[in-house]
Amino acid sequence: MQGYNAYRRAQGATATQNGRDLEYRLLAQVTGALIKARDGKVSLQERLNAILRNEKVWGVFLADLNDPNNGLPRDLKGAIASLALWVMNETRLVLDTDAPLDDLILINRQIMAGLKPEPTAMTG
Repeated sequence: MQGYNAYRRAQGATATQNGRDLEYRLLAQVTGALIKARDGKVSLQERLNAILRNEKVWGVFLADLNDPNNGLPRDLKGAIASLALWVMNETRLVLDTDAPLDDLILINRQIMAGLKPEPTAMTG
């Protein structure tokens, strides 16, 4: 739950951002790290950190779905939960077999496309 608490603190610290913007930026950060890891531009430790941080972000998303204040529709919650569980399984596959990171990157990019902030939200 340490990651979840950090996520919540970050939400409070960025009062000018809405949740979608924060989630987009968070996914952009972890996806950037995964891309560097995929392209071999980091050390083995940094690669592992990027993979595990991505998994932690998805774990936070999964935990947030159970928050009573989460107002997402039930079907959407189910779809996001399924994706989060897939990410966790894919992470194990990547760690155990050194499978490519492309699928994790693709999922993050697809979710980012759905969360993409409005231009006015980006300028503050």
